[in-house]
Amino acid sequence: MHPHHHRIELCNRASEAVRSVIPAELHADVYGYVNHHGEWGLGLETLIDGLSELEIRITAQQFALIEAAMASMDLAGSSRLGYLREHNVAA
Repeated sequence: MHPHHHRIELCNRASEAVRSVIPAELHADVYGYVNHHGEWGLGLETLIDGLSELEIRITAQQFALIEAAMASMDLAGSSRLGYLREHNVAA
């Protein structure tokens, strides 16, 4: 088992939760960073930036999965995450 299995799993759950609302290319980029390059933070930042730039609305449950993945990397205080919470989470 990979030493960062839990972190990778959280990142994958977050990206799968929004897979149906994001472009396939974005999902592929995020998947590649997380699963092939060991760049979990970059993968989630790419996901968040894509959601924000494309003005894609997500549910509170989808946001919670993204937030949990970010927290697993000590990135819960990220300004990107704060922006996503304020502008892209449906009430």
